[in-house]
Amino acid sequence: MHKIGKISIAAILAAGSMFALTGPASANLVTNGNFDADSPPVQTAPAGWTLTPAPSGSDFFVGPNDFGGFSPPNAANFGATGAFDDTLSQVLSTVAGQTYTISFELAHDATNAENDFSATFGADQILSLTNTPSFGFTLFTATAVASSGSTTLSFNGRENPAWYELDNVDVEGATAVPEPSSLAIFGAALFGLGMFSWRKRKAA
Repeated sequence: MHKIGKISIAAILAAGSMFALTGPASANLVTNGNFDADSPPVQTAPAGWTLTPAPSGSDFFVGPNDFGGFSPPNAANFGATGAFDDTLSQVLSTVAGQTYTISFELAHDATNAENDFSATFGADQILSLTNTPSFGFTLFTATAVASSGSTTLSFNGRENPAWYELDNVDVEGATAVPEPSSLAIFGAALFGLGMFSWRKRKAA
């Protein structure tokens, strides 16, 4: 009796484990993706990020700008005035071979012929804008596959005389959906244990 009961319970635990493995498990990998953790001085990276200033004409700050922040109070503002970009980057812990969804809000203050903005996830370029007209905060989304256990997410921009405003940066692993087969196995295991218990009670 005890042996059969243990086997039945083990079957349910195994089925439950399969269900757990196929369930949703994702969270934002980016630290301070909304840039609200601090308000550093001009030309200083926000918490969790690394700033690589343009070799000349660098102009970067964290705070509200013409469009404010998509999620107030802050946004990251790229306004390098020369031919080179300011770069804001963060190294993320990833899993080689896993697909990630990268999303962020981006706005552009002015229409002119002296601007560009790009984003990369590891070796993959996920956005490239050049001399783009002005636009309000817009959601950009891309997917990319990580090639190693760490991946650098980078944003690069320049704008003379206005700004590109970045906010709400989010990177998440692909969310798994419970497979029908796993749900069926879990249900069958529960049913089997229920029938076993009912028969033992009836026999008694």
